[in-house]
Amino acid sequence: MELISLHSSDFDPASCPQNSLDQNGVFHVKHTAPLHLPFSPDAALVLKRRQAPQLVPGHLQSIALEDTHTFGTLYSLDGDAMAAEADEFMLHESLVHIPALSHPDLRRALVLGGGDGASARELLKHPGLDSIIVAELDPGVVVTIRRLLPALPQDAFDNGRVDLRIGDAAHTLASAYQAGERFDVILFDLTEADDPACAHLHQPDFLQLCAASLAPRGIIHVQLGSPFYQAEKVASLYRRLESVFPKPQVSLIHVPLYGGPWLLACCSGNAQPEPDETTLVERMTARCIHGLRYYNPALHLASRALPNYIRDLLA
Repeated sequence: MELISLHSSDFDPASCPQNSLDQNGVFHVKHTAPLHLPFSPDAALVLKRRQAPQLVPGHLQSIALEDTHTFGTLYSLDGDAMAAEADEFMLHESLVHIPALSHPDLRRALVLGGGDGASARELLKHPGLDSIIVAELDPGVVVTIRRLLPALPQDAFDNGRVDLRIGDAAHTLASAYQAGERFDVILFDLTEADDPACAHLHQPDFLQLCAASLAPRGIIHVQLGSPFYQAEKVASLYRRLESVFPKPQVSLIHVPLYGGPWLLACCSGNAQPEPDETTLVERMTARCIHGLRYYNPALHLASRALPNYIRDLLA
């Protein structure tokens, strides 16, 4: 697989003479002011940097690598935090293993977004998966994270089961559908639902395409967002899911980088019973999945129990 390289010619640092562009095309900002990562218009996570950030020129969005005391290295896109070394496993293990272990015999998976490779990394732990398609819009994310934050992909894109397809995920899925490809798991590893780059991927017409692209017993797993900082967005997206899928199953997980409570929703074309803890343990054992830091079968089931304020939000 050939990856697209980024070049320093795509970015002009002349307006910031106090900064420097190294031989790899990484722009180093020479200041260590606190890092502000927004949760909402009036709230943000403020972190102390260990060193100046690295800004990577991109064709589609600004990619920044930050070295922080609390979260280790993290990356952001256009100023919004995406993933950090310290806690990314909480999100990616949940995003992947909740639907993957709910499925009795998954063979094909599709990741919408996921250019940092972390979801593909977790999917590769399921030996029965023959094909993992990653539909990433921005090749700059793939190149940058592989080079500067390799702990996320852990060489996932070098695995023959992973097929990286660059371009709009809507076009990628439409082409796959027309070619007769169907998926046991579709994961939404995207930026926020109202982000211009992927807002169309959370609209009813695209959700209906996702539903049509599922194999029998297939599952879609969507990130709803923060029920505290993004309540209106969460409720709106949940309503859209409800309009396409019978009763989405919501999970509450914890992602410190995103402000704490974070909601995911499993959706399928027909209501399916939740596997019990014994079945989940048996599937993990049969697939030789071990060493996880967040997910376990008891937590899988417990994550379905929602506080009353979230029940009210989704009612």
